[in-house]
Amino acid sequence: MVKKKGRDYYKENKRLKAEAMAETEKFRQNPMIFQIENGFPMFVEISKKDIKTITSKNTEDDLFNAIKNALAKDIKGYLKKSSYLGWRKTTDGKHEEAAYFVYYSRSLGTNTYLELRKMNETGRFKPYAIIDQRRFAYIKRFIVKGKPPQ
Repeated sequence: MVKKKGRDYYKENKRLKAEAMAETEKFRQNPMIFQIENGFPMFVEISKKDIKTITSKNTEDDLFNAIKNALAKDIKGYLKKSSYLGWRKTTDGKHEEAAYFVYYSRSLGTNTYLELRKMNETGRFKPYAIIDQRRFAYIKRFIVKGKPPQ
């Protein structure tokens, strides 16, 4: 088995980001909207800008970034195959467009955590980031288990 070097993961990260952006071109004029009941019933809206935000938030780990960008291509599938962890309030003065964040986890080569925000204006949930174990370890203390407020 050939072991990939860090530079190879960097290239893979860039390739997967380009693929994700190309596949979400169809969301430019028509965002994907669907209902899911993983943890609680919610409507999710995914736009091209959401995928661009997710793929642009990189860590120092190119392998994680490649996995994150591969997962960003199928947020609906991620939600179907993940576990609901809970919700947290927004930080004062930040993300005023959002009522709160919800979190889902999935392991695919590494632990990943999908962060969605409930938009005040529409009441829909929009994907915000796929974060790694290190970032989640910090956020975990603010997460409330159970259904979020309606």
